[in-house]
Amino acid sequence: MNRAATLLLTLASTVAMHAQDMDANNCIVKARSAWGQPCEKCEHYKEGYKRDFSGTYRIDLQNTCAQLVEVKVAMQEKNGTWRTFPVKALAPNETMSAFACQGTGKYLYWVRRVNDTEIVLPSDQEILTEYRDR
Repeated sequence: MNRAATLLLTLASTVAMHAQDMDANNCIVKARSAWGQPCEKCEHYKEGYKRDFSGTYRIDLQNTCAQLVEVKVAMQEKNGTWRTFPVKALAPNETMSAFACQGTGKYLYWVRRVNDTEIVLPSDQEILTEYRDR
């Protein structure tokens, strides 16, 4: 009986240690994406004053881990620039949305655990400079 309890305790601590070592990037998954959805912040017009959302690309990213993470997202526009979004803290199972008004379907994201001082998320300027025309 003691041997089984010891084995179970060892197994549980090994799993817990492995979970702590898990890369925070593995916590974020694309929950959904959609083209052509209306977006209040997109102001692309065709045929005079009619708003056109046909090029709008939206993604929802979800935190699948049990810990709080911070996420920085960039969405590529057709002209090659990146639409960046402020760093957002996501609780377990929480989602966030990002969009491009005239999107290419490409997006980037960076993740870190909250209060992780070793990982520095890029600034908007770094993203715009480093990923220009990619």
